[in-house]
Amino acid sequence: MNDETAQRKLRALIDTAGGSGRIFNRVEIASHAREAGLDITESLTVVRKYAGLNFGSADSALEAALAFFVCSLASGEKASRVLEYTADDRLRVAGLTATEGSEISVFSRDAQFADVLNVLLADTSASVSVGIPVPAANAQFETIICAPPIGLRSNGGDGFGSEVVSALAPTLSDDGLLCWITARGVLTNRGARSTIPALAKNGLHVAAVIDLAPGALAGTNIEGTLIVFRRQEQEQKLVGALRGQEDVVPIVAALKTGPVRKPSAVWAWLSADDQRSFMDLEHERLIRKLTPRGRHELRTIRSMLAEERVERADRPLPNDFQGTALLFVPEYAASRVTADLEEQTVKPRSIYRLIINAQQANPRFLAQLLNSPYGRHLRSGIASGATIQRVGIEALLSLELAVPDLATQDRIARVDSDIGLLQASFHDMQATLEQDWAGLSEVAERVDALKAVLDIERRIADWWRELPYPLATIYRRYQVSTVSKERLETLLHFFEMFAVYLAAVGASHVKALRQDWPDVLAKWLHPAGSAGIERADFGFWIGLAGASLKDTARITARTGVIRSWIPITSGHSFRFDPVTDSGVSDHSWNRP
Repeated sequence: MNDETAQRKLRALIDTAGGSGRIFNRVEIASHAREAGLDITESLTVVRKYAGLNFGSADSALEAALAFFVCSLASGEKASRVLEYTADDRLRVAGLTATEGSEISVFSRDAQFADVLNVLLADTSASVSVGIPVPAANAQFETIICAPPIGLRSNGGDGFGSEVVSALAPTLSDDGLLCWITARGVLTNRGARSTIPALAKNGLHVAAVIDLAPGALAGTNIEGTLIVFRRQEQEQKLVGALRGQEDVVPIVAALKTGPVRKPSAVWAWLSADDQRSFMDLEHERLIRKLTPRGRHELRTIRSMLAEERVERADRPLPNDFQGTALLFVPEYAASRVTADLEEQTVKPRSIYRLIINAQQANPRFLAQLLNSPYGRHLRSGIASGATIQRVGIEALLSLELAVPDLATQDRIARVDSDIGLLQASFHDMQATLEQDWAGLSEVAERVDALKAVLDIERRIADWWRELPYPLATIYRRYQVSTVSKERLETLLHFFEMFAVYLAAVGASHVKALRQDWPDVLAKWLHPAGSAGIERADFGFWIGLAGASLKDTARITARTGVIRSWIPITSGHSFRFDPVTDSGVSDHSWNRP
């Protein structure tokens, strides 16, 4: 029977049963699904749908990927005995029930769900029980999948189900795997800090930590994690991220192969005592990519405060406060940071007011930095909360930022403010065009003026491309250098080489235009009473350039071959003035 026929038959059975007006339970729905010919996974989906208990995850594909992952682990271990403890209406090892030679034991927290499973697994070798299995000498499982309830605390638990994991630990074989499916908070929550060390004392050592994207856990959209334990103590552990079914095979293969140095796109190996997850590695990698280029140092926000006293923005300022260096940071990670409370859209009681040391940092620069993709990602990395991401004050003050020197901060803040003014101006011009076409001429003139300024700036920025070699190389080195001393030395080198170049151009023109050029050049190269080419400093080359070019202009004027412009490079020229009978370069070079 194909799926479409099975679904039609199921709807007919459900409609017939519902025609009497009575409410039927999950066991009856499971019986109808089984009679219709649906497999176990499809039947469980139908049970949730028709029983009105469909609190399923936001992404069924992720749920299926998680089931595929745990089944792949069990198959990879050639498990003959598999146990699953579930606190929800999912059966993640459903794909193993038809595997020959596998003995599946399912323990459910919910008695009615156990009855549903008894109906659906009637023709398999799987057994279904209610509650947590009691350890016994012969109760040893090669693979254990534990999905305990999240948020419930019993028997000294941490709210993530560690007490259930501890209870199942004695049933794990010496070379088996235990997979704990829970919320990611178990890795960062203060109340769960002792959970992993306590399990290690109980003989369970972490072999892998797999991040689960929101939607993989039943009934919630929070991020999850799957922690794989072994009996043997581990020197390294695998970290990975499960975001789809295509990630299952490479992660399972990596766990089977063992530690390697080179990471992949979905997994990496870390030392066993490294507390980072794969999501942390991705966060660090993205931060390195987003960090602004340029000279900076990493500084905590705490180090830039005038005082560590941080209060909410609705509280009055301290009596001894005399400055204006304030920074307003909302506790919500996605909200905008400002240097002015009037610019905030968040209620003052939800805003941290930080008093910044004006000698250490510019508040407007810090606001711009924290609102950039770099700053937003940093804030999201220290935020917590299942629905609304909030940043705690201690985490905020300990946050490290890439901060340049104060002068650079001031310049960035001014430029950012100017950009804001330009954006506001463009917005006003656009609004004018949308509401009043009579103002078209004025708007067009303003736009043309701005375009002209931008064109001049572009031509200046591209000026070096018109320079001859090696001047272009030297000037480009000056542009890309970030060290002040190196920039100054390179610029002086550029001026000196430009003077040499102008002198060479002028001398070559004199040689071409004058028959007595040897005498003229000898007089210029070895002037009487002063040092000549032997000194060859900046002043000498400027003097030679000026004399030779001026002489060239006079010769061309007297022979009737007057050229208002004598090109000397593609970007510069020498202009002859017939009134004063002198030549003037388009750049003034003065002897020092």
